[in-house]
Amino acid sequence: MTTIMIDARVDEARAVDVASTLLREGKVVAIPTETVYGLAAIITNDDAIRGIFTAKGRPADNPLIVHVASFADVTSIAVVSPLAQRLMDAFFPGALTLVLPKRSHVSDLVTAGLDTVAVRMPDLAVTRAIIARAGAPVAAPSANLSGRPSPTTARHVLDDLDGKIAAVIDAGPCREGLESTVVRIVDEKVYILRPGSVSRNDIERCIDAPVATSVQDADLHRSPGTRYRHYAPHANVVLVDSIEEAIRERDADKGPTLLLAPIDLALDLPWRPLSAASLYAELRLADSLHVKKIIVHCDEQVRTNEALMNRLRKAAEPRTED
Repeated sequence: MTTIMIDARVDEARAVDVASTLLREGKVVAIPTETVYGLAAIITNDDAIRGIFTAKGRPADNPLIVHVASFADVTSIAVVSPLAQRLMDAFFPGALTLVLPKRSHVSDLVTAGLDTVAVRMPDLAVTRAIIARAGAPVAAPSANLSGRPSPTTARHVLDDLDGKIAAVIDAGPCREGLESTVVRIVDEKVYILRPGSVSRNDIERCIDAPVATSVQDADLHRSPGTRYRHYAPHANVVLVDSIEEAIRERDADKGPTLLLAPIDLALDLPWRPLSAASLYAELRLADSLHVKKIIVHCDEQVRTNEALMNRLRKAAEPRTED
């Protein structure tokens, strides 16, 4: 299969036309969003959904996030409570995913056999136009090989999936650079299943109540990105709390290392800037440089970023088979 790339910044109308046509034909297409690039297939075609799992090498018990173009799309596949509607009104389109009771016609391939479906509306006009033209919502996990750092550019997608998918729609680097926040409502309480670009404080201001803390009550497995090693480069990732510890880690390994540190920190040794938006690009750069160890300095600025620390801890987990 030859993977084509279309630059939506040059010809948006062609990008929308080609992507939506391929999706209607049951093909798998990488689409841009404000968070990371997604690997999209129309949810009304089970063979197309299977194509996502095949291309990614993704475990079938890992649910997919459904991306929609409108509020009507949401109600067509899920049951929306008043509290869910409040969150949608505040954060759709945007980087929030809601885990909602699903309608009976939604394929078990999309939901991993669960009675809930994860739904979000991306905050990128070209992407919503593609979904609308396709005629149905699309399932779209991150457009990378399973377990690898998520793609934040079209080039990252091709690095992992060239020849395995029909097309990539290029809209430039992703603005947020981390996946969406995933939440679920249980007994009128909001639980964060996966932290992301929409913060805990953002949600609490919206609902005028604390976010619930015992996430197990909301079934963590209902969210993508929580059951397996994710967001990980080939190199070992080591998290440290001080520059002194970073230097000791660097000196303990004779192989090539890369230090990631907060942007506003001046260091006396080679380093690369770390931010939520740049994390995945830096992890992929490390792989291209054949680095054996990535040392990440987690100062207070990093440690207080819930979503960033979640991805760093995932990347630093011991290697296990999916």
